[in-house]
Amino acid sequence: MQHPNPLEKPEDLLARARSVSSDTAGVLITSLREAGARRILELGCGDGTITALLHEAGFDVTGLDPSAEALARARARLPSVTFIEAHAEALPELRPFDAACFVNALHHVEPSAMTGAVLNALSVLRPGGLLHVVEPLATGSFFRAMRPVEDESAIRQKAVQAVESLISEGRIVLRDLRRWTRESRFRDLEEFVDYLARVDPDRAALAQGNAAALARAWRDNIRVRDGKAVLVQPLVCWTLARAEDSGGRP
Repeated sequence: MQHPNPLEKPEDLLARARSVSSDTAGVLITSLREAGARRILELGCGDGTITALLHEAGFDVTGLDPSAEALARARARLPSVTFIEAHAEALPELRPFDAACFVNALHHVEPSAMTGAVLNALSVLRPGGLLHVVEPLATGSFFRAMRPVEDESAIRQKAVQAVESLISEGRIVLRDLRRWTRESRFRDLEEFVDYLARVDPDRAALAQGNAAALARAWRDNIRVRDGKAVLVQPLVCWTLARAEDSGGRP
């Protein structure tokens, strides 16, 4: 695996990663099972979408998120699961977990706190535990279609730089780097905006205020298949370990 460059373009990061035929849940579940992990911490769990999939797969998962509103929805969905209201960059005292994950969440952390959030997540793992960081890259038709609502070019790149810098500095160890493409289908533009607003309710007003540009971006980027609009989003997953757990391995 090539040495990471924190300033490389999304296309270069994709070229370094190994391609897998899966989706986000499949990548996580397969990795966690291969590592023999049982107790999982999901950081930035939001309303519990991924938490639910991990719970259904048999993992003892704990969700953590700073949003009380999102956690209320998560608790209503999964009453038997433990959820903690906290920021990843300021974790409370926790019992060690077998593994942890950020799923499309690191780029929502304040840029100055991203590296701290990654290191904090690794700090609550048992010896040998692994952290999985899943991030959407600033490329793909989904990304281009949403730019009139919220242009995440800079913040997504900052998340990549945070992880890659820690690796290049030797503060954490890269165990694996995978890539895949998420395909999303929508009935129409309204359903796409509703999807975006579930992550951040403020996006609904932004979509309305940039309606003309959004309509053009939607029209220019969708592919229609079986009566649905299709948008694709490349993602990567870094599997990371603490440097002190590396045993000298790169």
